Amino acid sequence: MTSRAVAVALAAGSFALAAAAIGIAQGAPAPAAAPAAKAGAPAPAAAGKAPPLVILDFKPTLSDLMTMLIQPRHIKLWAAAQQRNWTLAAFELNEMRSAFDKVAATIPKYTTVDLGPTFISLMGPKIQTVNGAIGAQNPMQFATAFNDLTVTCNSCHEALNHPYLVIKVPDATGYPNQDFRPVPGAAPVK
Repeated sequence: MTSRAVAVALAAGSFALAAAAIGIAQGAPAPAAAPAAKAGAPAPAAAGKAPPLVILDFKPTLSDLMTMLIQPRHIKLWAAAQQRNWTLAAFELNEMRSAFDKVAATIPKYTTVDLGPTFISLMGPKIQTVNGAIGAQNPMQFATAFNDLTVTCNSCHEALNHPYLVIKVPDATGYPNQDFRPVPGAAPVK
């Protein structure tokens, strides 16, 4: 199949899916009347104005946060280094470090484990080693440091009684819409 035929097939499928979704939505019953406003709740939006922001009652678990914040950065960090895009690798490593901070701030304690100090003691040295490999722009040093980082992830999972959560060095990115190759002239991450 040519790329044009694939594009046409994808477009046709998208239109069919959209039409089906519209048909389902049109057949759905009307929503129930809005509940009475709580005391202190924001006033409804005036005509022609956007409604006020509603914060959902979402309380992510540790697993949710690791899957949303840490695992994608682990994959992207590896993918950037595979393409020798050291600027992007440095960015993704910084994002991963920051994500560990966010996880610990959101869930300070998991069972009996204080996550902030645990992340710092376990992951801090590994992140520094990966950072050194990125700074040296050394693919072999990066591979070793990244593997050590990954092994440490699994050691933490085992310590938290989740030995079945096994992270590995990626063999594919899972991000087909992102180009991990270096961008000529891109400024280094500070």
